[in-house]
Amino acid sequence: MTRFKQTLAIIALATATTLSATAPAMALSEPLYDYIYYSDATKTVQVGSWTGVCYNGWAGVTEFPDGTVTAHFDKVRTGTCLGNGGTIYQ
Repeated sequence: MTRFKQTLAIIALATATTLSATAPAMALSEPLYDYIYYSDATKTVQVGSWTGVCYNGWAGVTEFPDGTVTAHFDKVRTGTCLGNGGTIYQ
């Protein structure tokens, strides 16, 4: 076997080994939340909300909230944003 063929054989073997050892990439996911805002710490009067949405696999919220945003809120998990752009709602 010539030096050139040996080099090609080594390169082919190294490439095949590398490709077979590489696991397929898993799509990342992020939890999706809605936010419910209350007038005070007792959380008895709801004054606003903000809806969670997925943007190409990234979790966020709608551009504008409904009602008033306050320091008193509940964060409610509503689903998952998938790395492939999909959404799974709970």
